[in-house]
Amino acid sequence: MPMLEVVTRTFRRPTMLAANKASVADQVGGSVKHTILVDQFGAGVPAANAGLATFEPVGDYVWILDDDDVCIYPHLAVDLARIADTHRNPPAVIVRMDHGSLGVLPHDGIWGVAVHEAGIGTSGIITRRDVWMQHRQAWASARYASDYDFIAAVWAACGPQIVWHDVVASRVQRISHGQPEAVTL
Repeated sequence: MPMLEVVTRTFRRPTMLAANKASVADQVGGSVKHTILVDQFGAGVPAANAGLATFEPVGDYVWILDDDDVCIYPHLAVDLARIADTHRNPPAVIVRMDHGSLGVLPHDGIWGVAVHEAGIGTSGIITRRDVWMQHRQAWASARYASDYDFIAAVWAACGPQIVWHDVVASRVQRISHGQPEAVTL
């Protein structure tokens, strides 16, 4: 069983997906499984979010890293194993994400204190598998921001036990809002 399962949802973004896959493959050490969930029909972000309400991970920890994002911290899996050992398998780990024009989130003003909608992105939380299973129904709201619904549910249940790991683990390649890459002929 892998320590970290990276889950990537994708819709017609072959160039960005290739960069995403390469960034996960660049993890140094640690046990990592990369799961790709393909949207064949362009159902959109709310539907892709709702689909996570039934996703059953196999890794000890689950990290959503969508196809328009890349991992920029190659030691994440190693750090996660150390954090799990040191903190006795915390329910979740919060990391930062470079959101391009939106800046790095969570920003310094809330870092280590709280999470709020628009203050943390999908790849800002790494969740232990059993905690994922307990709270995955929060994705079913099918809102564009149901990533925050999930994060808020985990925060409400586990806040004081969550570990804040101050690394920028990912960055957006493009804020896509569910749109595929442009096709050039």
